[in-house]
Amino acid sequence: MPHGKPGQAGSFTLGPASGDVNTAYRYRLTSGSFDSGWSAYKPGATATIAPVPPTSGTMVLFAEAKDNYAAGAANSVEFVVKEGDGPVARWNFAETSGAALDTSTTDQSLRDNAALAGGAVRTDRGRRGEVTVTRATETTPAVKSTDSGLKLNGTTDYAVTSGPVIDTRASYTVAAWVRMDVPTRNATVFGQKGVNRSPFYLGYEHTSKKWSFREVNTDAAVGTPFSYQRVESKRPAVPMVWTHLAGVFDAVNNTISLYVNGELQGTTPFTTAWAATGPLQIGRVHWSSVYSDYFPGVIDEAAVWQEALTDTQVAEESELIDAHAVPSVELVTAWTPAGAQGTTLRDTVSGYGSDLALSSGASLADDELVLNGTTGAGTTAGPVVDDSGSFTVTTQAVVDAAKILSKPDGYKAQILGQRTATGSSWSLWFEKTGTRQEPELDENGDRIVDENGNPRTTPVPVGRWHFGRLTADGTGASVESMEEALMDTETRLTGVYNARHRTIQLYLTSDQQASDGIAYTAQVGTGELAVGKGYLGSWANFLPGRLSDIRLWAGALSDSKQVSDVVGT
Repeated sequence: MPHGKPGQAGSFTLGPASGDVNTAYRYRLTSGSFDSGWSAYKPGATATIAPVPPTSGTMVLFAEAKDNYAAGAANSVEFVVKEGDGPVARWNFAETSGAALDTSTTDQSLRDNAALAGGAVRTDRGRRGEVTVTRATETTPAVKSTDSGLKLNGTTDYAVTSGPVIDTRASYTVAAWVRMDVPTRNATVFGQKGVNRSPFYLGYEHTSKKWSFREVNTDAAVGTPFSYQRVESKRPAVPMVWTHLAGVFDAVNNTISLYVNGELQGTTPFTTAWAATGPLQIGRVHWSSVYSDYFPGVIDEAAVWQEALTDTQVAEESELIDAHAVPSVELVTAWTPAGAQGTTLRDTVSGYGSDLALSSGASLADDELVLNGTTGAGTTAGPVVDDSGSFTVTTQAVVDAAKILSKPDGYKAQILGQRTATGSSWSLWFEKTGTRQEPELDENGDRIVDENGNPRTTPVPVGRWHFGRLTADGTGASVESMEEALMDTETRLTGVYNARHRTIQLYLTSDQQASDGIAYTAQVGTGELAVGKGYLGSWANFLPGRLSDIRLWAGALSDSKQVSDVVGT
């Protein structure tokens, strides 16, 4: 039977088998490691251990023993961990009007609904994107709807509960998806009102330009001394993209922690928790007896737990799994050349409105973006997605065989990528690996021969598709297509970065190109998102070819089926 919960230590006893004299033990859980090393005990004695499960479900405890000479017997046992208590409140902002309903419970008396105030509205650009209400069957199509989020203007808008949601003296976690407009001051996602201030602040600090989670040591009146502890993000906050934030107060260990896109940013001591008995504020904070730090942008999937979530639980929350057990994705860019003209390719589909500016050598013709391979490209101000979080990118690509033939072996033609200071945060590209001689054929498919009767041949370029990091020195990791790329043939390419597992995957149409995802360390993009060229200290790696249907999503598609369902062919 399941017992305990994630983050709660269990109890196991290790001991020697009959006739053995053990002097030390070590253990690990499931996919963990023996990081703690050997713990010595009186020879022959038993050892009581207290492993802490990071998540619910079936876990495996692996234990090893050693005697005076060397490591000896090993054993393992399965045990089942109960789920945690779940959020005490969750707001999806999926209603058509009125208050945001607390969806953590169906008991009306226990719901902490949040009233929209100050001009706050819902937007149809929620983080879950296109939501599948009912899956397709053999006889009926899928029923879908568009997700919504809480849109705030940064000056007066907010949402508020009628009373306190959590006891701020006990362990708790607050988390939400946010898409922040370009900020001009501090911006707060969550705070719970005290008499004079909130004990915690999850949001953005303009001085450091980073996300932060702060805790104040007392509900100090104006003019009364106070202090606070903070944890900041490792990297500057990226505006205009979807980012998952979570703040955790652990009352057992007296610490606070900040997570960005499911990744722990840091932990610091905090020992002076106090009770804030006022309403929970979403999109603003109570500070020095006034409300301030109004959030500019969209907040969605906001949730609060009366427990300190583990690293694994926060990472699971950041995946945003839907009712059908697949990750939710939100389309944030869609460039479709069909019917477009001029030197700007506009996004008229996603609702986020990024424009792709075309350079000389790039043109819109025959429903495609045509690139000459020397100067032609398109750029837009980036990042379009938060590179440290999960995302999916796709396009239909054609490589011009005649033009790529003149490029040297090893030439990497970038199809689409996000620039950093020295290379790419991520990129789809074609790499020429060589040439081969193929027979020339006439209109009937018969081989052509020369005047001596020898078969005539022609050089043909050879190469493969890649998704990963394009770098000048070739050190970037990538997934390579299993088969050679077909020249002059339209190919659907889809790249996926999974932030939780830190892996990348490449799909041709919906065919997965690596048996498992390739390990990948994300680098946040700092410059333009480029189509048809790559940045390696300077712009180069131009693509000779044609592109159509360029799309990017916040969120990682999980497998071939979801790629087929969402991306298409």
